[in-house]
Amino acid sequence: MRKPSGRHRGTNKTLSFASVILLGINGIIGSGIFLLPGTLYQEAGVGSVSAIVLAGLSTTLIALSYAMLASKIDDDGGAWVYSNRAFGAFVGFQTGWFGWFLGVITIAAELAAFLTALGGLVPAVKQRDVYISVALVIIAALIIINLTGPNILTFIDNISSALKIIILIAVIAAGGYFISTHGLHLNQPRAASTDFRTAFSTAFYMFTGFSFLPVAANKMRNPEKTLPRALMLVMLVVIAIYGLAQITTIVILGTSLTAEALPVAAAFAAIVGPIGKTVVILGMLISILGVAVAVSFDTPIEMASLATEKALLPAVFGRTNKSGAPFVAIWLTLGIAALLVVSGSYLFFVNLIVFSAFLQYITTILAWFKLRHDPTLPTGIHLPMAPFFMGFALLLIGYLITSATWLTWLIAVIVALIGSVIYATDTRRRSE
Repeated sequence: MRKPSGRHRGTNKTLSFASVILLGINGIIGSGIFLLPGTLYQEAGVGSVSAIVLAGLSTTLIALSYAMLASKIDDDGGAWVYSNRAFGAFVGFQTGWFGWFLGVITIAAELAAFLTALGGLVPAVKQRDVYISVALVIIAALIIINLTGPNILTFIDNISSALKIIILIAVIAAGGYFISTHGLHLNQPRAASTDFRTAFSTAFYMFTGFSFLPVAANKMRNPEKTLPRALMLVMLVVIAIYGLAQITTIVILGTSLTAEALPVAAAFAAIVGPIGKTVVILGMLISILGVAVAVSFDTPIEMASLATEKALLPAVFGRTNKSGAPFVAIWLTLGIAALLVVSGSYLFFVNLIVFSAFLQYITTILAWFKLRHDPTLPTGIHLPMAPFFMGFALLLIGYLITSATWLTWLIAVIVALIGSVIYATDTRRRSE
């Protein structure tokens, strides 16, 4: 999963159709497909493939709302900018506040994924004290990179982007070979959950990186015509990759898939031997670390922009050092991420991310309904039956969000209350 990158904000460069497609695919594919196949299979059995496909198609509807708003509102920032324009400063602040929190959880989730993958090569990392020590070392390195200027970011990003796609293609190819020689056999796990909704909701995590695509694609030539086509193509490609990868792990590993912490690596190893597992894990480590570095760079920028661009946060959160890095936002973001990664599990972070993303999707879709006929804004992209599709997306999100645990709801309420206190205190200070 990737958030909209601050490195791309404000650029006037026209993007080719092919560039947008590659950016979209890279932005969406994250750690989820490498670590979640077993969880999805346990929750829905063979139906996990359907859960992935339906989650991808549903995300496409949500992505279209972002695309339509991006074509009407030129400001960078995504959901919080749209909410601020439609519903005022407080709703805009809360949307941005949860967007920042989403970034913090994503950093924690990617680091948890990294440590899980590393444990496949270095078993000592599975020990709690070693796990925590390695996590804190990585957090410290991310702080240094962000404070001194992320010059290495582009290099890591490019390498990780290529590796994750190469790995998935190799695994799918291995699955194709296995099916051609052994046949297609999809077995149900012995203790599969009957709650398809849980798998459906979990699968959404694998697509939450789409939000950069509408902003980038809007810089294409004739976006009104090409953007919907680009969105559909990107989502179909990613859905195909995810679906085939899920089928591959089910076919190769069978019911043992539920016990695999690194299912993609285990499936590849079953075909090419132990060296295959090592190669896949090394590729996963670089890929996941690349996402973690990128999100650790983008998330403090999002917090700083809330303080500097719209004055929705106290100015202290926007303070920068000599390198231009928002050091207060960096320390706060990565400090909280450190606390999370040493106290929670990957799957717990996934659930929090999906819930926080759903909240942003709701405010964005509602903002589209509010602004679609605003005479002060450009006409933007028009899609046939858009109100019907956006209404359906809202109902779907409402249905899925009810599957969240009480702990997830409690954390969301606490985050909202903390944000409200900060907002009220800063508003009162400004009015004095």
